[in-house]
Amino acid sequence: MSDRKLNMKRVRDAMIWLTLIAGISALLFFSIMRKSNAEVKTLVVEIEKINDGEQLISEKEIKQILQLAAGKTITKANIKTLNLRKLEAKLNKDKRIQRADLYFDSKNRLHAHIIQKKPIMRVIEEEGGEYYLDENGKQVPVTRGSAVRVPLVTGIRDTFSLVNTKSDRPSKLKQVFDIMKYVAKDPFLTALIEQAHVEHDSIGDIVLIPKLGREKLIFGDASDIQAKFDNLKIFYRDGMPKLGWSRYKSLNLKYSHQVRGMLANPEHAAKIKPILRDTLTAQLIKKDNK
Repeated sequence: MSDRKLNMKRVRDAMIWLTLIAGISALLFFSIMRKSNAEVKTLVVEIEKINDGEQLISEKEIKQILQLAAGKTITKANIKTLNLRKLEAKLNKDKRIQRADLYFDSKNRLHAHIIQKKPIMRVIEEEGGEYYLDENGKQVPVTRGSAVRVPLVTGIRDTFSLVNTKSDRPSKLKQVFDIMKYVAKDPFLTALIEQAHVEHDSIGDIVLIPKLGREKLIFGDASDIQAKFDNLKIFYRDGMPKLGWSRYKSLNLKYSHQVRGMLANPEHAAKIKPILRDTLTAQLIKKDNK
């Protein structure tokens, strides 16, 4: 093949490719223009549930936030007039939302995908106010019509600030938060603990209230959290089946390598040997069962 014919073939191939590219670009341009000039067909709100289908925020509230932020009804808006990043930022300012993502699909439907914050405790203040704390120590408002089942916390006198849950300063709020954060990661403890209360005496012990049983769990402070709960699990596993589930009015977890139980009825002491009259340790339980 001569050089002239080869060059002509190359030119022809190049022209074909340029024509194809121009055609595809034109199609994309007109498709984008047509899409941007189209109206939003519908708004689809997808909220990731918490626990057993619980919600902090509703689909209706999401739609209201978006409508106020856009200044118009979303489903009648022109696609090109909506600033999705601005709308996302508005949603993310809501303290109940961990993350919001907005996007359009091929059918001009606007999707709002919402990840909610995950509360681990609900604080009831002395003055009557209340709020949740999430797993990151951030405050989450309690709103009417929505509730998440988490342990209640009472007796807190510290004013909330993020510092109280993030720093090493041993405020009562910080200590209870650390305990509840541990509880939230343990299925057994999550099923067990219903409430935490800070005593207002000179010691200021943190007391845990179980969902079942009459005994209070005197936790003390937030030191040795894992060891205290490990001792409690041993007590429930090895002690309670032998000694009875209704004998104690309190279980003290403050002592190293042991659980001390105060009897609800002192007359039961004679039936629990060699356990002392008003105390019970995990070590003695094991010894008694051998």
